[in-house]
Amino acid sequence: MDSNQEVNLRVLVTFKARPEDKEIITSILSKHAEVHFIDELSAEQLERLLPEVDVILTGSGLDLTQEILRDTRNLKLIQTLSAGADYIPFHSLPEKVLVCTNAGANAIAVAEHVWAMILAAAKKIIYHDQNMRKGIWKRRDYGFVLQNKTMGIIGLGNVGQSVARIAKAFGMRVFAINRSGVADVNVDFIGTPDKLDIVLQNSDVVVVAVPLTKYTRGMIGKRELNLMKSTAILVNVSRGEVIDQKALYEHLRDNPNFVACLDVWWRYPSKDLEPAYQDYPFHELPNVIMTPHIAGFAPEIRDRVLIAALENIIKYIRGEKPKNVVDRSDYL
Repeated sequence: MDSNQEVNLRVLVTFKARPEDKEIITSILSKHAEVHFIDELSAEQLERLLPEVDVILTGSGLDLTQEILRDTRNLKLIQTLSAGADYIPFHSLPEKVLVCTNAGANAIAVAEHVWAMILAAAKKIIYHDQNMRKGIWKRRDYGFVLQNKTMGIIGLGNVGQSVARIAKAFGMRVFAINRSGVADVNVDFIGTPDKLDIVLQNSDVVVVAVPLTKYTRGMIGKRELNLMKSTAILVNVSRGEVIDQKALYEHLRDNPNFVACLDVWWRYPSKDLEPAYQDYPFHELPNVIMTPHIAGFAPEIRDRVLIAALENIIKYIRGEKPKNVVDRSDYL
């Protein structure tokens, strides 16, 4: 496209952008397209604009209303800020609309969080912290050493690869699963999803980092949990629905030396002040470490994530192939 054609394109930002977000978006995109923020438009302005929108920049897809999708007849690209596409309403999208995720933009932050949880579990940090606050001294309740143990990674994408590199620095063996069965990082075993049992059976720590698709939903259930070591650590930074909630709760309840580190959930409060309890009382179990889906968020990461999404939009505008194009058959 030449520069005049680029500027004629219209981009609609549908997530709740902060003033500093808007400044970054405008400074990067304004040379390439006409930028509109949905929260600055009246109902009448939005109605007139929607048929002319070429690109939507969404948070995760939850802000894509039926009205928006019905009226954006010229829509060509949806770019998410999130790494996943599980909230995108593919059933309502024409096949001509490309969907791109922002996979990899926050991988370092997520990987660091994974390791914070692994170390907290392996060294019993929370257990000892709680005891010390009560004046209880239990030096003989040791954690374990990670060196020479086996790390299992389910999903060797951007996050999985970052986790694997750190595992190697700890002197761990790394067993991994991805769709291709080919690894771009140093691992000791790589397999396709049909080799999942091998990874589960051999791993001391298992990290789940797959996108939520029709293929991965419920991929870890009662059978898979029973394959794992009774002393294993299971970390989920994927989506809650990848693991069967009931099966995991019962496994944790019945296997006190098995630890789950969960940053993603099955049920989310609609507001911060609402209770965040799940369908089963995980909060009552001592062998669960819980965080409120914060692995991918940090002050240093926010701008990086936003810029990565904007750069991908510019690639599309320039006629280049954008990154992280979603295969909609994974969701339909």
